[in-house]
Amino acid sequence: MEPKVGLKIYVPGAMYVYRGEDDFAGGIATISKVDKENNIIMISIEERPGTRYNWKYLLEDQDKLKTQFGDQIAHPDPDYRAEFNQPDADWH
Repeated sequence: MEPKVGLKIYVPGAMYVYRGEDDFAGGIATISKVDKENNIIMISIEERPGTRYNWKYLLEDQDKLKTQFGDQIAHPDPDYRAEFNQPDADWH
């Protein structure tokens, strides 16, 4: 399958220890851009601007992600609690 703008796909979620405001709930997303770089296809999604995904790996994980997320739509899921938003954390 080739990625196309407008195609619905599953994407994983992301949770950050010291950047909770950037947390993202995975699920169904809409491709907004397709880039090809040195035979690697990267896609962007409408639900998470500024983030790109490797198409090859997303495609491999579609069945697993579908089982995990079902009908859930991918969306930002920020956690604004201070303990999860520490830009000066010493392990950066």
